[in-house]
Amino acid sequence: MTRLMIGAALLLVTSYAGADTLDTAIDGLRHPLWSARRDAAERIAELPETGSVAIPALIESLSDVEVQVRRAAVRALAAVGRGSEAAVDALVVALGDDDWVVRRQAALSLEGMRPTVVAAVPAIRSALSSESAEVRTAAALALSGLAPDSRQALPELVAALNAPEWQLRAAAAHAIGALGTDAVEALPALANALRDRDWGVAEQVVESLSRIGKPAVPTLVTALGDPALPVRWGAARALGQIGPDAAEAAPALAGVLTDATLQVRWAAARSLWAIGPTAAVATPALVNAMSDKDWVVRWASARALGAIVGDAYRDETVNALATALADPDSRICEAAAFALEQIGGAAASAVPALSVAATRTGTNADAETKICQVIDVGPAAQEVLMETGWTVRWVSVRALGVVGAGNPQALPALTEALRDDEWQVRGVATLAIGQYGDGVPAAAVDAVAQMLRDDNAAVRKAAASALGDIGAPARVAITLLRDAENDQEPAVRASAGEAIERILDRREEELQ
Repeated sequence: MTRLMIGAALLLVTSYAGADTLDTAIDGLRHPLWSARRDAAERIAELPETGSVAIPALIESLSDVEVQVRRAAVRALAAVGRGSEAAVDALVVALGDDDWVVRRQAALSLEGMRPTVVAAVPAIRSALSSESAEVRTAAALALSGLAPDSRQALPELVAALNAPEWQLRAAAAHAIGALGTDAVEALPALANALRDRDWGVAEQVVESLSRIGKPAVPTLVTALGDPALPVRWGAARALGQIGPDAAEAAPALAGVLTDATLQVRWAAARSLWAIGPTAAVATPALVNAMSDKDWVVRWASARALGAIVGDAYRDETVNALATALADPDSRICEAAAFALEQIGGAAASAVPALSVAATRTGTNADAETKICQVIDVGPAAQEVLMETGWTVRWVSVRALGVVGAGNPQALPALTEALRDDEWQVRGVATLAIGQYGDGVPAAAVDAVAQMLRDDNAAVRKAAASALGDIGAPARVAITLLRDAENDQEPAVRASAGEAIERILDRREEELQ
């Protein structure tokens, strides 16, 4: 091409690109340059409110010899064709395009154009019988967004689970799952599809079984006993995604907490956590799992115990979590503290263990005891963590403030935590002491008041708030609170002012 021809072409494109009218864009769909036709379709897609008049021209562009034009035309039809049966019919035809991008875009466009598309479901269903696997895949993708109207295509979708092409199997599984409980009759086929040799398909089957929900639970319970690892693992994960509705699976999940494979044990513990209180029957198995050799199983089991705990197994649960506060791995110590916090005042027997964990320092350097060590982190993370396991102290102080609220036995550890090197720990300890209200001893009140001089603004704000919670006994800190009203941080000043008002109001109430 000569320079003159290139210049002329660029001039044509430039002259078109500067046009803003819809009529000019529609005319551009017939431009001799394919790039100009593509740009015209893209311009129409930006005019969804008025672009419907371009639908006939866009439908014509779906037969363009240039694939880039067809791709742009499909996207434009999706934008301007809502409510148009002609646009829907054209997109159904586009499911058979030679280009996979056009087919996929047509499927996604149909998925987003209901209710207009509902009338086209029979035509899309017929595409599931196409000789082209690519067309069948595009049809399955389109049907996935048309539930429940796509239920009529369930037999074809179930058959597609056995197709040679993994993309089609995955799309079919996705479309079946979209039907939810309307796809109950597909459960046997989905259970078999858990064995799919392709990871992408098996993952989609797990998702689909979870979307079917409670009706899929018996099928998944059976799958937990399958000899194939991917089937057991997939079933355990799907039950967790179903959540509380999978309560009847709790005994079976408890049984696989001793599975030979880590993935299954971990998934079972996480699923019991997701099911929650109705999985109480699994508590003894979870307590045993707190001794698992793999930390991820102990971690998930601890969190599950915190979510499940009930009257029947409360003592066993609290004892197991209190013991876990001295686990060799800091991640388990943290999980145990979080779980105890979730249990709350009913875990009062864990106050001594939490008090130790809240004030333990230098654990990472203690090679002999190997308690709550920071494990499996790089040098940078190790430096951030100060090699002291401060996150364990932070979580333990949090838990102590909830579990030991109002309990004098917890106060010494909380008061000691006010001297922690990490501001996060000091701040949480300060707030926890404030929860004792007017029952805080004078020594503890003074210790909290001194936190108004802390280097960290968040701690100073917490101190002011805590003194306000303590009320009248904190009147000895009024002078320090007055000073805090001049703090450089607005949040501290505001908190100090509020605290003074609360303390003086309480004092006046006492005098009346």
